[in-house]
Amino acid sequence: MDLNRRHLIGASTAGIAGALAMPADAARAAPLTSLLGRDATQYGVRPGSSEDQTRALQRAIDEAARAQMPLALPPGVYRSGLLRLPNGAQLIGVRGATKILFSGGASAVQSDGSDAIGLTGITFDGSNIPLPARRGLIHILGGRAVRITDCEITGSGGSGIWLEQVSGEIAGN
Repeated sequence: MDLNRRHLIGASTAGIAGALAMPADAARAAPLTSLLGRDATQYGVRPGSSEDQTRALQRAIDEAARAQMPLALPPGVYRSGLLRLPNGAQLIGVRGATKILFSGGASAVQSDGSDAIGLTGITFDGSNIPLPARRGLIHILGGRAVRITDCEITGSGGSGIWLEQVSGEIAGN
């Protein structure tokens, strides 16, 4: 085949048309699974399910952290109780489209002495469930290189974020 401007323009146009024809949900989810890390749905996590996702989410968090990979949460609502973050756990969502809806417990997310943990682009909705004294919806005790960025905290029945003896970055929340 002769490579000329017409072929290049035709191929470019076809590529752009294909990208534009992709459904919006697929376009948003594609970067999550291919670029940002492990796709949480590979572990049985189901965005938008009316069922509690705590067990599946915890398994996904533990496996991704063990593999030293971020865990990508596609757009949707995830109903969950307490999730524990081990060393290296990184949860990444789509800002404004990925929501963890708290269903009860001491906190939605807890970390005790874990280093290099991160939460990015996730809405944490506390469902206005009262939290125990000295607890936050996101509760982190001890840890270095902790990052909570571009998250939204809503409906907390106590403190939104509770940190003790932590170093890192909290920004854009």
